[in-house]
Amino acid sequence: MTIKLITLSVLSALLLAGCATKKYGEEEFLTEREQKQALARTKSPQYFGFQAFPAAGGIGFRGSVRLHPNHRAEMDFIDHVPVIKFRGKMARDNGNALLDFSSPLTRMEYSTAEKFGATFMSMNEDYIPYRGEFDGDVNAYAAVIGQLRFDQLFMESVPLYVRMSRGALGPFARNIFKPDVHMAVGWDILSQFETIQISLRKEVVIFSSSHPYTPHEDLLLSKARIKYVSGYGLCVDGAIYGKKTPIVIDIAGDFYLTRSDKKVAQTKQVSIGDLVVRKVNTQHFPFQGALPRAGRRLLENYLITICPQQGVVYIERYPE
Repeated sequence: MTIKLITLSVLSALLLAGCATKKYGEEEFLTEREQKQALARTKSPQYFGFQAFPAAGGIGFRGSVRLHPNHRAEMDFIDHVPVIKFRGKMARDNGNALLDFSSPLTRMEYSTAEKFGATFMSMNEDYIPYRGEFDGDVNAYAAVIGQLRFDQLFMESVPLYVRMSRGALGPFARNIFKPDVHMAVGWDILSQFETIQISLRKEVVIFSSSHPYTPHEDLLLSKARIKYVSGYGLCVDGAIYGKKTPIVIDIAGDFYLTRSDKKVAQTKQVSIGDLVVRKVNTQHFPFQGALPRAGRRLLENYLITICPQQGVVYIERYPE
């Protein structure tokens, strides 16, 4: 993944919605000594069934979360934003997870990771750091959580990056200050589900580990193909005023649309798959080459069903 593109979700949180005047919550950075203590006990990626490979003077890993088959969970948003509850084996181990489809990676705040018994990964004393630029002065390292649950939907051997600070998730909370965000779930985990249906109007998300989705023919507006773009999370085929471009699906973003190619108050026409939306309020994203993003204000008028294993996103009208 390229460093520049990995940072774009975070930079959007900094630059959009007047966020220059906001703070991200109090963070207590771990001292160097505390970080060394945290990293004293590690296991190799192979222990979890992952692969290790050389990367940027150290090692990287390939591997994904394990889902239990035939599990389903329907969960309400917290405080009107796409944040849901998660828990571990014990009910007392819990926290709030932001669903950030636009991010390629998943991150967790250190105190929460410690409570969940996170195991850091290393091989030959090489740890696996987050290699993007934008953790500021905060390190982050790859680790594995034994079990996470969304309601009664089980996930095991969950890989993520632990941010070495306590009390907040910093800019990865995407300008969400209520509720507290302990974990930002990225596309690396979300892409493993069979289906994820999001109703921004009802503030509900439904996860399914095994069952495919069939859209309603009378309600279907678009079948958008999922596109892989290095350094991004969920992207689909789209266009800006007829010019084809992948569009990032970013329900964590509190905006309609962002663009980097042109500074305009409105975009005349945006296509997401077959769906065409006109006169869309637009914010400028001042990083040349950044892909356009469809935020939750644009998407809240539609029922969104993401089917990673089919490689499509269905966009439907809400039933009357």
